[in-house]
Amino acid sequence: MSRALPALARRGAVGALIAVLTAACVSIPSSSEVRQVEAVGVQHEPELITNVPPGPARGATREEVVSGFFAAMLGYPQTPATARQFLTSQAAASWDPGQGLVVYDNQEITERQGGVSVRTHTLGSLNARGSWSSTKPSTSTAQAMMRLRRVGGEWRIISPPAGTLVDSDYFDLYFRPFSLYFFEPTLSVLTPDPIYLLLGEGTATSLVSDLLLGPSRDLAGVAATAAPPDTEVDVAVSISASGQVDVPLSPTVLELSPEGLRLLAAQLTWTLRQLPEVEAISPTVDGNRLDVPGVSVNGVFSVDEFTGYDPSFAAQLALFALSRDGLVTVTEEEATVLPGPIAAAARRARYAAVDPSASLAAVVDRKGRVLVGGTAASAEEPAAWFKGGDSLLRPSWDVHEVLWLIEVTSGGAKVYAATADGRRRVPAPGLDGEQVEAFAVSRDGVRLAAVVRNGKSSRLVTSVIDRAARDPSAVSLSAAHDVISPGFTATNLTGLAWVSPTAVMVLAREEGGDQQPFEVTIDGSRASAVGGFLPVEPVSVAAGPNVDAPVVIGGANGEIYVQTPELQWDRFGGSTPLRAPVYPG
Repeated sequence: MSRALPALARRGAVGALIAVLTAACVSIPSSSEVRQVEAVGVQHEPELITNVPPGPARGATREEVVSGFFAAMLGYPQTPATARQFLTSQAAASWDPGQGLVVYDNQEITERQGGVSVRTHTLGSLNARGSWSSTKPSTSTAQAMMRLRRVGGEWRIISPPAGTLVDSDYFDLYFRPFSLYFFEPTLSVLTPDPIYLLLGEGTATSLVSDLLLGPSRDLAGVAATAAPPDTEVDVAVSISASGQVDVPLSPTVLELSPEGLRLLAAQLTWTLRQLPEVEAISPTVDGNRLDVPGVSVNGVFSVDEFTGYDPSFAAQLALFALSRDGLVTVTEEEATVLPGPIAAAARRARYAAVDPSASLAAVVDRKGRVLVGGTAASAEEPAAWFKGGDSLLRPSWDVHEVLWLIEVTSGGAKVYAATADGRRRVPAPGLDGEQVEAFAVSRDGVRLAAVVRNGKSSRLVTSVIDRAARDPSAVSLSAAHDVISPGFTATNLTGLAWVSPTAVMVLAREEGGDQQPFEVTIDGSRASAVGGFLPVEPVSVAAGPNVDAPVVIGGANGEIYVQTPELQWDRFGGSTPLRAPVYPG
């Protein structure tokens, strides 16, 4: 589609849909009842356990009442009715379990004079729409005194905590990560907005309802939605045995132009295709199917439509690296020098980066220049897009052919966006003047992740990228914020690459361990070591936001290893010494 289209409404910060897209006229308690069920809308998931906790027992102590209240919040399917039985009538009426969800572990409940003390180690929380926020380590220990009084001779809680509290076992069992998909400012690529949802019959409805609310706070003002204001799900989303999803929408969608309807259909498709049983989608209004021009047949279209908006787009998934002969493509058996003149320019380069189309490559030479040229044999001599850099980190391309650069100077980091027409200094709050060790821009061009060192410690941060709809090189950065992940205490963060549209791969070291790759989600909700025995200590890492792009590490002595599906590490490139592996993007 044309980039000349005006931007959609950036819901959450700016307001309504731009008129051009509207129509011209128009821990489970052992005492619970337990049985096995399979949740609708989550085929291929492990069977979910139905848990029905009991209400308060007659003559229960204050500690038992508080323990029972917390156990009641671990029921599945979730219902607040049992939990309210542990509260006074006034507290039950005012308690709002939907105010948010807190995830904890290591709970201690102790009866004391004046109430019952509840001490927990809080991991993080979900807001009302499912966005995760990790708890800072300095505030992770929470303690509250819950007050009780007798009602009809039985103890009842008068001061319940706000929202719902569940332990980490419950969260891991019943919640799953999803993404809501919105458009970046040029309307040419979708970008994910990560959330968590409770699995069950309402998962599909929750996905669509949350999508219609617009971007979350992190993307508000940058990401765009095609859904008109006040668009809602009419009753519920249903999935047939054949995998067809019926999405009943309010009449506001009838205001959309054909192009606007296509964009909304793309958002629905990418959001709902995360449910593995979904095969086709049929949006409706008042029981009538909506025809999406160019894709629907009798008001139904496949989830295989709209692949052109893929935030993981790459024309090819070739692995590249630097050798003494220049820039090469790498297979398990050999390394092949690129045919174009960019290969020779890369012979003594420090870093290289290849754009998502694999048609352009950028190399950072030892003179502080960034040379950019085509990868084809017929390409012209490389042009200098940047000169005189003190010390440049590995560059990063986005899908708009914008090359991102970070120069490390004596006064700290400086961020630039470069194209064939020139470079621009990009103000970067939280990165400017800092000691940046590594960075990478997501392929969709919406997020920048970086490793920032503070003395002996280092941290992972992310910024959101905004850009002009008609000039993708006119970019700005939001203030960088730390990615805090519960239990992730690894240090010496170095290399960095995007491993999915919502997660990065970093090189780090756990206490007493060796340097190894870790996958960290950008919301901080998950962090885990990649696994497998590493044959060398990695000094560089490459990854791609595609399921078929395996993680790659580079060693200090010119070895490159690729991880197999069996978590083994196979050497690539034959015996050719290689360094700085990189995927396109």
